[in-house]
Amino acid sequence: MSTANNRREQGWEWRELLWQDTITPEAAAEVLERIATAEELGAVVLEVRADHDGVRWLIATTSAAVGGLVGHVGALPVRVLTPRRTRAEMVSAGRVRLLRPVGTLNGERAQAITRTLFGGFTRLGRGEQVVLQLLLGPRLTPGELAAPAPPGWLELLVGAPASRRPGTSDLVHRKRGTTHGFAGLVRIGATAVTPGRVRQLIIDVFGALRVAETAGTRLRLTPANPREITQVSRPWKWPLRVSSHEAVSLLGWPVGAPPLPVLGSLHPRILPPPAHLVATERVIGVTAAPGTNTPVGIPVRDALTHLHVLGPTNSGKSTLLLSLIRADIHAGRGVLVLDPKGDLAVDVLAHIPEHRLDDVVIIDSSSTHPVGLNPLAASSRAPELVADSLLAAFRSVFASSFGVRSVDVFTAAFTTLGRIPGANLLWLTPLLTNKTFRHRALRNIDDPLGVGAFWESYEAKNERQLGQELETVFNKVRQLTMRPGLRAVLGQAHPRFDLADLFTRRRIVIVNLNKGLLGADSARLLGSLIMGQLWSLILERQRLPKPRRHTVTIYIDEVQDFLKGIPGDLTDALALSRSLGVAFTLAHQHLAQLSSDMRQAIDANTRSKVYFGLGSKDATELARTMTGLDAQDLMLLPKYHAYATLMQDGNATGWTTITTTPPAASISDPAQVAAHSQTLYGVSAVETDQAVIDLITPNGTRPEASTDEPIGRVPR
Repeated sequence: MSTANNRREQGWEWRELLWQDTITPEAAAEVLERIATAEELGAVVLEVRADHDGVRWLIATTSAAVGGLVGHVGALPVRVLTPRRTRAEMVSAGRVRLLRPVGTLNGERAQAITRTLFGGFTRLGRGEQVVLQLLLGPRLTPGELAAPAPPGWLELLVGAPASRRPGTSDLVHRKRGTTHGFAGLVRIGATAVTPGRVRQLIIDVFGALRVAETAGTRLRLTPANPREITQVSRPWKWPLRVSSHEAVSLLGWPVGAPPLPVLGSLHPRILPPPAHLVATERVIGVTAAPGTNTPVGIPVRDALTHLHVLGPTNSGKSTLLLSLIRADIHAGRGVLVLDPKGDLAVDVLAHIPEHRLDDVVIIDSSSTHPVGLNPLAASSRAPELVADSLLAAFRSVFASSFGVRSVDVFTAAFTTLGRIPGANLLWLTPLLTNKTFRHRALRNIDDPLGVGAFWESYEAKNERQLGQELETVFNKVRQLTMRPGLRAVLGQAHPRFDLADLFTRRRIVIVNLNKGLLGADSARLLGSLIMGQLWSLILERQRLPKPRRHTVTIYIDEVQDFLKGIPGDLTDALALSRSLGVAFTLAHQHLAQLSSDMRQAIDANTRSKVYFGLGSKDATELARTMTGLDAQDLMLLPKYHAYATLMQDGNATGWTTITTTPPAASISDPAQVAAHSQTLYGVSAVETDQAVIDLITPNGTRPEASTDEPIGRVPR
């Protein structure tokens, strides 16, 4: 049944209530008093449905009056949403009536009734459901409620007033003389496997309501047609006359102090989705509000506003990221995944469709035939820009020891190598230490006012001076040369893969930066180098007309380790990426990992945000910016649950609770995909090392051997 049909049945317009907190009897009575004085609302239905999976609270009136009803109920801590599930028909039903229609109920016992009622809900089994329906009809003034009871059959028979139970008349006048009320009807329905169980469920609910009986009042349960509950049919005669105060006992609302059975503490709060969610293949999960279970995601056009994902290890971040990555891969987009642990990389490789197998490029320094990366090989970029990019990467990793001298030496070295065709980062050591190699490298560089002046000054220093000045430089360069994995990736002069293919050929680039295998500093360095080269390629998209800037998605986990590799201001970078067709998804574990500037840039430029369960400090800080939530909500989120506000069609959905969905079944073998990528794009690590050795010692000669041949690729 459609959502429209779910909310509109037999002329009733239905809404579902999602309680954000428990309520006091006084607050519930105040809302009912307002409804009692708003005769324009007409008849009002207040219904509770419970089954093994939970409890639903529903309200209904006519289409014309539903807005007014929602306005009155909205004074309580509740969210009102359109129901997405149909109201199931019960197997059996009963109707509740008072033996004397003007008898009074004890509204002071509402909390006890609620606990008894909810306690019964917790014992419902699979396939069992109960309904408590309160239909409020014609309004009654305080005077009408307090009027004496009409004579009963005994009084009419004997012609004299019958004796009343002690205090009944006084109680009626005292309790009802100041409040409005209703003529009403209570129905109870149930469904179960056996008729005996059905009867017991109805009796249990009725027993909870009987707690409201007083000395002069007795409730009675009579059989009813179950269709009366489904259709909410109006009776020929209203069997109840209740004040707004008394009606609280018949509501089934969460009246009382938490925790309540079924509800628990109400933390974390479950926030409903907006009325309309945009359908998209880029799904991050499903809505968690009762009766919804609607897929929710970020359309690709809105992905360009970027996504921030925050949550500790094992909270569900990787599941969410995998879902988006799968969608982008299946849609044929260019995708880059930067994974510092390796688990996400393996999961992605298990979801590669056959038609995209040739597009997969795995940069993994632990491979015997790794895919290479040469940030110096981007011939379209000015050497000075190459130097800026590389400098930003090195500075981000070695910030605590990156002084003025390091900046001077690295800038000159990077600029020089950027002007030599075929150079790579492993040339840094011989360039700085081997005079013969350096002379060959500089032979075709004519820049007397720039790097030429630096190298002239460099050559004039003796070995002792150079040793002192270069000590802090070499402890950084050794990160490249001491680790075979890094050498194998960064030592390839002419890699078989160009990072520009991510944009031009829509490659799927998986960067496995497993810190346990590569080392934390080396992983950060390689990741930062990739980010620096990536940023330069993003800037080159400015040359393309807008229609040709197809969306490329970038996923970065542990973002704090790698974003500093982007030179310049991060705020400007994220804002510019949006216009250049590049969508960033930035994930990490807690706020303290981010510098103040990085946090401000991410907060201002990621319009979609997903927060999983957080620690107390982050929860307290973020809850201040999240309407309707407090720190407990963020702290108590279970695994795979999150609060999300997403951009859809240019508008924010507002915060809603989601659950991530389990990944789809694997469709590819990660080992086979990796082997295929290695065959297409990998180069033997042994060959790479040998090429560097041959370069430093040409033709087997000693490093000091002289040659007049310049270093670098000779143009044909």
